[in-house]
Amino acid sequence: MKAIRKFLTALFCLFVFLADGFCNGGIRWNWNGSGTPPATITLKNDAEISLKKENLTLRFVDDCVIVYCDYILYNKSSSNKIIDFAFNITDSYHDSLVYYNIFADGKKLACDLHKDVKFDEIDGVISFWALSKISLAAKKETNVSISYRVKTNNDGMYYANDFSDNSFIYNLYPALSFGNGIIEDFNITIDMGDVFAYNGTVKKIEGIDLAFKNSERIVSKHFSNFDLSKHKQLKITYNIKNWYFKSLYEKYPLYAVIKASSELTEGRTVYVPSNMNDRNCDTAWVEGKSDFGKGERITINTGRKWITQILLVNGFRKSEKTFYENNRIKRIALYVDDEKLGEMEFPDRKYCRVDMTNILDEGELLNLGDFFSGDYSKTMQGRGFRPDSKIEIEILDVYKGTKYNDTCVSDIYMIAAQIPIP
Repeated sequence: MKAIRKFLTALFCLFVFLADGFCNGGIRWNWNGSGTPPATITLKNDAEISLKKENLTLRFVDDCVIVYCDYILYNKSSSNKIIDFAFNITDSYHDSLVYYNIFADGKKLACDLHKDVKFDEIDGVISFWALSKISLAAKKETNVSISYRVKTNNDGMYYANDFSDNSFIYNLYPALSFGNGIIEDFNITIDMGDVFAYNGTVKKIEGIDLAFKNSERIVSKHFSNFDLSKHKQLKITYNIKNWYFKSLYEKYPLYAVIKASSELTEGRTVYVPSNMNDRNCDTAWVEGKSDFGKGERITINTGRKWITQILLVNGFRKSEKTFYENNRIKRIALYVDDEKLGEMEFPDRKYCRVDMTNILDEGELLNLGDFFSGDYSKTMQGRGFRPDSKIEIEILDVYKGTKYNDTCVSDIYMIAAQIPIP
């Protein structure tokens, strides 16, 4: 019974940590008697080696973090030392690591990836370590530089229906194994420039007194005599939903046939349904009824592809003038193969041009979770529309324009990502 409980606990831990990247500071371990790495990494303190300085830079790029870590180790003893150096990469899957390099005084060192498995009644941990040997000259400083790239979420093969947050954890406590566990000179830099370029947000920084303010894209802070026992873990939670949508759309775009129950004709200009499928906010579909278009429907035929995301860009986004003078959809009903799944209300947004850097901030995502009702197994699997489905968006209510009683939609984006969804 205990063995089964241990296995289930370990399996649960792998599932929980799948979406996170976990990276540690450097530690030491002891080789076993055969001269091979041990079965389990064990922290070994050496009072004669102090950590005089650490420069840590975390650069967040899309769903990855690039880590640059520079240590200055000082060997207080009167003799040279060769230490066993281990750097923890991840507590989930080692394939989240894109690359890993380690240098000592500018010389690249060899390293081996080592899998460390521990089980107990409370927790199950699977860790991967990069193992190296470092020579430390007596009474001298040695510069150890490490760089690597690690993913913080999935690789885009599947999609997160709610485009939830990413998180990155950097464990500082392993460096307690050096000297007294105090970093005399600790500098940390967090670079979120690439995340902010796609209107990403930093939700929370935990474990250290650091925050982004106003228009800052990079923040840095210096600490003297940084006590690792009081700051054992650094966690950064952020959201890059616009980048995820762009990435998925680039990989799995779907140009399905879009039709509508009416269209507006003004002289030689026809506001046709295909305008919703041209990725151009200067064009729009406009319903052709004398009222605001209540009951008019937009129809999407999926063809032989799954659709996992539908995003509607509401209103006529050509200009601020066209946006406010015309109606925007306020409330819709969603149908699949003539079965009503539910209703959804759109917010009354202010005018803004739409591109891939703000697509999920400005578009209306028809998240199927908002439409679950009754037995939908015939039309959907998980959260995706089945192939050869007829999807209909019905206009129920609108936000009134200041001049015209015409309801407009600029674009509809569709993604055919892979199924099933984990």
